[in-house]
Amino acid sequence: MASQADISTQIVQALAASEPDLDTSVGSVTRKIIDAVASAISDVSLDNQMLTYQYDVDSKTGADLDTFVQLFGMSRFPAARATGTVTFTRPTATDVISIPISTQVATGDLSVTVQTLSTLIMGVGDLSDSVPVQAVVAGPDGNVASGTLTQLQTAVSEITSVTNLNALTGGTNQETDDQLRARWKATVFKSMAGTEQMFLGIALNDPDCQAANVVGASTRRREQLQIASGSATSTVSDAQFIYPSGQIVGKDIDNGDVAAPGLQYTWNSAANPPQVVVIDTTYFPNGTLFDLSFLYMDDASRNSSASNIYNRVDLWCAGSRAVDAAQTLAFENTTVFSSTPSNNFYTGKFVRPDGTSPAAANIFLPLAFGPIITVPATMVVNSVTYGLATAAHALGTTSGGVTYAYQIVHRQGAFGWSPYSDFGLEWNAGTAPPNGASVVMSTGYTYNQIPTSVQNAIEQWRLAGIDVLAHQGLTVQLQFSLQIIYDPSVSQTVTQAAIGNALQAYLAQLGFNSRLYPSSVIQVVENTPGVTACRFTIGTDIGGWNPATPNAFNVGIQQLVAGVITQSYVDSTGEPTDIEFGDDTIPTFGATVLTTKAANTFGSFS
Repeated sequence: MASQADISTQIVQALAASEPDLDTSVGSVTRKIIDAVASAISDVSLDNQMLTYQYDVDSKTGADLDTFVQLFGMSRFPAARATGTVTFTRPTATDVISIPISTQVATGDLSVTVQTLSTLIMGVGDLSDSVPVQAVVAGPDGNVASGTLTQLQTAVSEITSVTNLNALTGGTNQETDDQLRARWKATVFKSMAGTEQMFLGIALNDPDCQAANVVGASTRRREQLQIASGSATSTVSDAQFIYPSGQIVGKDIDNGDVAAPGLQYTWNSAANPPQVVVIDTTYFPNGTLFDLSFLYMDDASRNSSASNIYNRVDLWCAGSRAVDAAQTLAFENTTVFSSTPSNNFYTGKFVRPDGTSPAAANIFLPLAFGPIITVPATMVVNSVTYGLATAAHALGTTSGGVTYAYQIVHRQGAFGWSPYSDFGLEWNAGTAPPNGASVVMSTGYTYNQIPTSVQNAIEQWRLAGIDVLAHQGLTVQLQFSLQIIYDPSVSQTVTQAAIGNALQAYLAQLGFNSRLYPSSVIQVVENTPGVTACRFTIGTDIGGWNPATPNAFNVGIQQLVAGVITQSYVDSTGEPTDIEFGDDTIPTFGATVLTTKAANTFGSFS
């Protein structure tokens, strides 16, 4: 890097050769200009060198590397201590003994020592019992084989032997510089090209996109849990992978009351949902409410920790804009649905509009434009009239000269519902057209243009190195069955319309990745003018209630597909339960089933 004086000297020398008569002596106007320019050039050179160094991750090691990656929200994975259980044995069990927390047990050669994580009470008649332990020193050396922890390092009355019936696991070294650099490059270089706000802005710029959600390699979840029997399990239901670090646990994490991992709790990220397991019962007695914040990879993401893929972004867009499409194609019977889960066309990877899966051995005929909204109700192929299967006409049946042989299908999951996904028609294998027959779809074929429009806009703004895919957001249409006491001074018709509007507004503000609480629904309805009191219709309100077939009754909260109840979010008594919606799904209002009640019948059988 050149200094200001060096640059000034170079300029003066160059001018002496080209303009020998020019006065460049110190103090002259020309020299002042030269020095000012040289200073600016030197500053830019310094800034460039510092910027180059600052972002040269390969030149950084140790604490310098840790500081650098923290700028991008990353931290080095610390060494982890192995965990497992040991079993204590005594020859007689005529009294009660207590084995205190932090009792130490070692391997035969004393190379590895573990300590108990809780107090063990052995009652009368208990000749042996087990207790969780953790290695004293972090690292893979603590992953000892079964039967190797046999030396009792802390004297315990009456105990004559100890061993670990199973191997200890989970001990790892601290992440090395090379590993941290590789993880930084695999994550940051692939995930910084574009921002969440930019993608959301592009999606919401579409006038028919009602809501949008960006799903990347990691999603942070925040929830409040309660300790029960020494542990607490997250309520996350849409995680494909839990990150082993980055969790924050504490009674009040916003105000600094944070627990220490490895000392006060262990983070079981191998479980899905993950668990917080108590070590320090003084800080975490049973019944303690605490905050949990952690990172996970969502089911709605095409990223994969198993395949080391972290550069994908999935943009889920709620809303629909039907656009006409036309296509003529030759019928091919080479692609069939399979009952084998590993097959790319496994039936469980596809879904019909009614929520069911296609049948194995049926034929998949892909179409060009999607996600599909409608297809022709009938098509003539080789002089045979084929029809779209419906609830009234099942796939493979014939009625009135029409063979109901096809049905709309979409690939579901993170790889579905995009302009580039698999979508098309499921044809009944026994009544399908002959191979090579011409299938003409000139009218009645429409698709949702929003994902295509958003995808095209993304391609104009997307930076290199990032894989972004726009999807049609999934919707769950809900029906609410309610018992209502109306205010007699307000028209019931007006109140019922207001109830529907209030529920519709409430669901709209929930959006993607939300949770619906039945108590909130009651609050929304009771805040509606004209409603005196409200509760859900449950099983005891209905004669003949059968908890085995809740979809046959109007109870609690239920999902509608084409006006038919397909799922009931209720327990065995018909009481509604909480509903969690994934990062790709939003709730929408479907209908209400309102039963009029009076004060003396509000809690009675219908």
